[in-house]
Amino acid sequence: MLGQDDTARKKAVYDEELLRTAGVSWEEGAGNVAPDASLGSNFTERRYLDIVFSVKRKVWRQDDEQMESANAEYKRIRPEILAKGMHKCVFCGYRSKHTEVHHANDNHADNRPENLLIADPLCHGTQHIGQVGTQRQGVFINVEHIPQAEFNHLQRTIAVVMAMGTDEEKAEARALFQHLASRAELVKREWGTSNPSDFANALLTLRQEDFDKREGAFAHMLLLYKPSRFAEYTANWIDENYKALPTSTWDRIHERATR
Repeated sequence: MLGQDDTARKKAVYDEELLRTAGVSWEEGAGNVAPDASLGSNFTERRYLDIVFSVKRKVWRQDDEQMESANAEYKRIRPEILAKGMHKCVFCGYRSKHTEVHHANDNHADNRPENLLIADPLCHGTQHIGQVGTQRQGVFINVEHIPQAEFNHLQRTIAVVMAMGTDEEKAEARALFQHLASRAELVKREWGTSNPSDFANALLTLRQEDFDKREGAFAHMLLLYKPSRFAEYTANWIDENYKALPTSTWDRIHERATR
């Protein structure tokens, strides 16, 4: 009587002549064909663009005498860019009708479609850290092993809970925010400041080759916004995505997702 292993080996014996006449190569029949080169690429390729903190170093719309026509072109093409990209942020994947459009090369006169990226407001702010700091709407904090894009999802959730949660949930959200904000002291201790404007001013003085290497300087740093910066957006996020998922359901959703 054949054991299970012997049975499996017997089933694995292929008739080469049968495979040939069936139009299937021996390699295909025996399972020795090299896998498609794209197989598993989702494990090695990021779905979204990496966030590298930046500051405008080139042309703003208000700084160019020829910008009136460029601004008109931007207003014309902007809805097309958002619709084509389904209002989905290229940095974090969040989808909202209130996403924004970012000029990838810092030149607001360059309205080529490939230069226009859809960005969630939290992700967009990371490309304008000087503006965030000048408006006193955020600080850099020290947190390891969390990408800024994932952290932005957390910040959005904190803002939503502060707006629609129960009193207990709001208290927990405020406590988490305060804990995160306290980690700005770690950045201040190392750099002398946690104000994004100071880092932006330093970036503006760099040569392009040094500017291109800036990512390493921001290791273990995240941009934490004041929730008030996105008060208007928070109401929109709730209407679009969170109203159908009240905070009372989040524990059950988390439990199902982590089984």
